[in-house]
This record gives sequence, structure tokens and C-alpha cells, in this order.
Amino acid sequence: MTDLIKFEQNGGKVNPLLKLFLLVILISGIMIYPSWRLSSILLVIVILLFRVSRVSMNLSRNRTRFIILFSILLLFFQIIITVNGTVLGFVIPQLNSFGPYLPITDYGLERGLSIASRFLLVVLSSMLFVAVTDPTLLAHSLTRLRIPYRYTFALVIALRFLPLFDSENQIVRMAQKSRGIQPEVGGFRKILRTIQYTFFPLLVSSLSRVESLSISMDGRGFGYSENRTYFRKSTWRISDSLLVISGFGYIIFCFLLALGFLPYLTTII
Repeated sequence: MTDLIKFEQNGGKVNPLLKLFLLVILISGIMIYPSWRLSSILLVIVILLFRVSRVSMNLSRNRTRFIILFSILLLFFQIIITVNGTVLGFVIPQLNSFGPYLPITDYGLERGLSIASRFLLVVLSSMLFVAVTDPTLLAHSLTRLRIPYRYTFALVIALRFLPLFDSENQIVRMAQKSRGIQPEVGGFRKILRTIQYTFFPLLVSSLSRVESLSISMDGRGFGYSENRTYFRKSTWRISDSLLVISGFGYIIFCFLLALGFLPYLTTII
């Protein structure tokens, strides 16, 4: 009951199918018009939605650090490989007779910001979708579209198992630390040994969970009937229809920007 109340506070009033639709629309829009300004605006909106939905962005320090560092690497990599555009400076300035090397251009900087902001937007929006979406209600919404419940149940299991695998990974790492096993870096063999220490316990745990789940499904007659009943059902409200219209308007807006029909906005967004 506590989890259900928390879910209702974290965005359970919005139809799960609409959340999936908005996620697809959001990602499609930034692919149609890959502007770093538009991606940055949407990224700020997603971060505000994290606050409104009361969902913590700090799922783990290592994961957050990896996301930030990878986006910085994407930005830096695009800057150093893109030589088109006006030169703004150099990564390695001229020192006496040495340099300059690796020019920084306005086009490379803009391209790097576009890719990095889109990466952050895709990752954070997907994290928000998983955090505020109830898999059972999403499965019910998909079955209302005449999708067989066997396929929707596979999606439910995938969403249910993601946090379980994350918790299992944390347990394995804590068990390794308690036994004096530290992650090894600095060589290919050491990295493979670290992966082996982590992968095989997770594999055994995952297989045991899958076996228990399959036995439980067989015991309850899963797949015996063509239809399935649901204790909790999703609802569609007028506000959901308005959000769908807004989503299509966002896609049309991105198409107009990409085709150059809004030149006065292209310089701003």
C-alpha cells in the first residue's frame, strides 16, 4: 500500500501509455531538430519533472558520475574531431615553436553541445519514465490496444527486473568487499577477472529468479486463457488527450524548425 501511495504521488495520475508516447515523442523531436538549445530547454524541463514527481536523480553515485563524464567526453571528442567553422581557439595553444594544435571551432562546439545534451536528455527522460511508470498499468494500457497480454507481460517483467538486477549487483559488490576482493584495473586480464567476479554471481542469481518465475507462472496457468483480468486498471482522462495533442504539436514544431519555415526562431532555439 505504501508503494502504491508513493506511485500515485510520483505521477500515477497520468496514463502509462501516454508516458510512453511522450517519451517517444520527446526523443523523436530532438532527432528531427538536433539543436543544443532545444535539447537544453527540454533537459531543464525533465529535471524539473524529477523534482515535481519527487523522484531522486541520485540513484547511485557511480552511475551519475558515469553519465556526466560520458557526456563531457562526447562534448570534448566532437570538439577535437570537428575542424569546420570559425576557429575560436586551440586545445593546445602555441608555446614558442610548439603548437598550436587541435582547433576549437564554433561548429564543433555547437555539435558537441548538441550530442552531449541529447545524450543527457535521452538518459534522464528514460530514467524518469521507468521511475514513474507502473508496469502493471502499462501492460493494461497496451492490452487495450489489442496487443496480446503475453507480450505486454514480457515488458512488465523487464521493467520489474531492472531494479532487482541493480540491487543484486550492489549485493555482489558488497560481498566482494567483505571478502577483500577489490575491482582491478590497469590491464585487460584484470578487467576480465573483475567482470568474471561480478558477472557469474549475477548470472546465477538471474537464472534462479527466472526459474522461480517460470514455475510460478506455470502453476498459476499463465497463457491458458486468451484474455486476462486486471485488479488495477489504467484510465484515460481529458487531460491525457490534451497532452497527446501537445505532443503532436511539438513534433510539428520540430519539423517546421528543421525545414526552415521558422527562421526567426531558428536563431533562438
